[in-house]
Amino acid sequence: MDPLTAIAASGMRSRTESLELVANNLANTSTAGYKADGEAYNLYFGQSAWDGYLEDRPPAGEMPIVERNWADMSQGTLLDTGNSNDVALATPGFFVAETSAGLLYTRGGHFRVSKKGILETKEGYAVLAAGGKPVRLDPGKPFTISESGQISQEGGAGAALQVVDIDRVDALTKRGGTYFALSEPAKAIPVQDAQVLQGKVESSNVESSYAAVKLVGVLRQFEMMQRAVRIAGDMGKQSVEQVAKVSS
Repeated sequence: MDPLTAIAASGMRSRTESLELVANNLANTSTAGYKADGEAYNLYFGQSAWDGYLEDRPPAGEMPIVERNWADMSQGTLLDTGNSNDVALATPGFFVAETSAGLLYTRGGHFRVSKKGILETKEGYAVLAAGGKPVRLDPGKPFTISESGQISQEGGAGAALQVVDIDRVDALTKRGGTYFALSEPAKAIPVQDAQVLQGKVESSNVESSYAAVKLVGVLRQFEMMQRAVRIAGDMGKQSVEQVAKVSS
């Protein structure tokens, strides 16, 4: 593969990844607690990365790659739902959900009470109390949640919702939808002054108009890379034909 084709093909690959990312953001514009994905590129691909790939390697720094994805942690709009099972955070932090694969962190507050009396996320993960145990409620009775996260049922104070912040946000990895997993050595730190709002949810922070414009831009860039690959192919074909004519 000649250098021009390799560079254009690399650009097509990175644009394909961008298309998937933007399309996923657009698909989650109405997902409560969703955080928009972004991307970071490394445009300085070292010479060693070409070893075994091309005989005539182009200068370093000419092959874009997606180095990592990141999440925009800015807060979405707080929406009234009138549903006492819905909870939103008006301050930084995350609710903690217990799964079979470990703890996950989310700002998605569409909760429900299971038949067994466990407060769950809509995916069925147990929502944890400040002590690290699942929140337990009487499924047949209403409950209230104070702004400090304290849960009460029939006038009796129960557990408080666990709300934590992460000391290194770059250590959070998306695990689908609104969930994040925490990588070591980052730590989850309890938030002492969290503002918890019952009957509300935090909307997705995806700006749909911006995402739509970006989608069009990425598509145009992809088409441009496709044309570059075709042009490089035509140039190579013409070179071969010219050599054949001279040789004959």
